[in-house]
Amino acid sequence: MGAVITNVAAVFLIMGVGFFANKAGMLPEEANKYLSPLLIQITTPCMVLANIASKEVEEGMWGDVITSLVCYLAYFAVFSFIGWLLLAKVMKIKGNEDCGVYMMLFASINNGFIGLPITLAIFGEEKLFFMIFFQMALMLYLYGPGILQINYGDGMSSKGMAHILKTALGPGTMAAIIGIIILALGIKLPEVLFKCLDTIGSATTPLSMIVIGIQLGSSNFRGIVRNKRLMAESLIKMLATPVITFLLVNWLPIPDVIKLVAVFGAAFPSAVATTPIAAMEGKNAQLAAEGVALTTLLSLATIPATAYLVSMLYL
Repeated sequence: MGAVITNVAAVFLIMGVGFFANKAGMLPEEANKYLSPLLIQITTPCMVLANIASKEVEEGMWGDVITSLVCYLAYFAVFSFIGWLLLAKVMKIKGNEDCGVYMMLFASINNGFIGLPITLAIFGEEKLFFMIFFQMALMLYLYGPGILQINYGDGMSSKGMAHILKTALGPGTMAAIIGIIILALGIKLPEVLFKCLDTIGSATTPLSMIVIGIQLGSSNFRGIVRNKRLMAESLIKMLATPVITFLLVNWLPIPDVIKLVAVFGAAFPSAVATTPIAAMEGKNAQLAAEGVALTTLLSLATIPATAYLVSMLYL
C-alpha cells in the first residue's frame, strides 16, 4: 500500500507549492481567474483525449466497455440524487448557502490524479483500462449535470440556462464524446498530434493542485475543522459511498472487474476540478478547495481499506 501513501502525499506536496506561492505573493488569489479556464478548457480535455487515444478495445470486449460506461454514469446520477437528499433535505442547506458546491463535492471523485496511478500500482493494466471509463463518466458528469448541480438554487433564468448549456457542451464534455468516438472507430491519431495532446494534458495534475493550493492560501484552516457541515458531508462521503456502491453493484450480473472499479472509485476523494469549476461559475471556490483537501486527507484511510476489501471480494 506504499503507492497509496506516496500518491496521496504527492497531492499535498503539489498543493503546497501553490499555497506557499500564494503566501509569498507570487500567485495571488486573482491568478486563479486565469488558471482555472486554462485547466478546464485546455489541459483537462487534452488529458482525456490523450488517455483514450492510447488505448485499444480488443474484439469481444465491447459489451463490457458499454456496461462499464453505463454503470459509471449511473454512479454519478445515483450519488447526485443521494447528495441532494442529504444536503438539501436532511441537512437543510439552502442554495444560497453553497448547497451546489457541497453536492458536487459529494458526488464527484478524484479518479484522474489519485485514481488512475493508484489503480495501476495496486491492480494493474486491466483494472486501469476500466478506470479510464470511470474518468470519462466523471468528465461527462462534471461538465454536464454537474454544472446544473453547482448552480443549485440560483433560479434558471433564460440567460442563466443558456450559460449552463454552453458550459455543459464545453471542451471537457466534447473531449469525452470525441474520445468515445475515437475508441469506437479505432482511430489512430497522428503521432505529432498525440504528443501535443499528451504533453499539454500532463500539465493538468500539477496545475489542478496548484489552483487548490492558491485557494487554500487564503483559507482559514481552523475554519475547515470548525465547519461542521463540511466535516459531516466529507465523513459521510468518504465512509458511506463505498459501502452504498458495494450494496448497489454487488448483486448485478456484470463482470467483477467493473464492480471492483466502481467500489474502489467510490473511496476516492472529491474531484480537484470542483475548485476551478466553482471559481468559473462564481461559486464558493474556497469551500470547494477545503472540501477537496479534507476528503483527500480522509482518503489516506478509505483507499487502502477499500483496496483490501475489493481484492478479497473480486480477485
